Amino acid sequence: MEKSIKSELIGVFIFNTDCKAYEQNEEKVHWQLDIRDEHADVNEMIKRAEKLFLCLEEFDKKAKAAIAEKLIDYKNDFWPEYDENDENLNWDAVDRGEYDVTKEGFKEVITLYDIAIRANNIYCEYDDGDLFGGHRIHTYFDNDYNLVSADV
Repeated sequence: MEKSIKSELIGVFIFNTDCKAYEQNEEKVHWQLDIRDEHADVNEMIKRAEKLFLCLEEFDKKAKAAIAEKLIDYKNDFWPEYDENDENLNWDAVDRGEYDVTKEGFKEVITLYDIAIRANNIYCEYDDGDLFGGHRIHTYFDNDYNLVSADV
């Protein structure tokens, strides 16, 4: 097995034997070619990674919108922006949704951190921008870049 693979677009991927993946961690977004699946073709994966890299800004924009759509109710219902124990809390304002995070606000604060190209999907991690107390947002996309699932 090669110790590294070079992509002219993304950079050098170094093989990590513990993870069974090629990793490129030199930029803001960390990339991984996950070859744990015995049917994984690393040459095909690098092509898929480069294709995604070329449209990464558009992918990220659409992904954030889909993630916000999926998780906004969970955020506002279970991770409120107010202190429930505050004696002076205006519960009428809470009921009117005045403390709720908007989808637009949600999209603005999350940041793409990791991309793992896998045999059958794409896994991405987003920094939550402290929407969920510093937890990561875990997302899965199909190979056509459609959101399959998102959770915290």
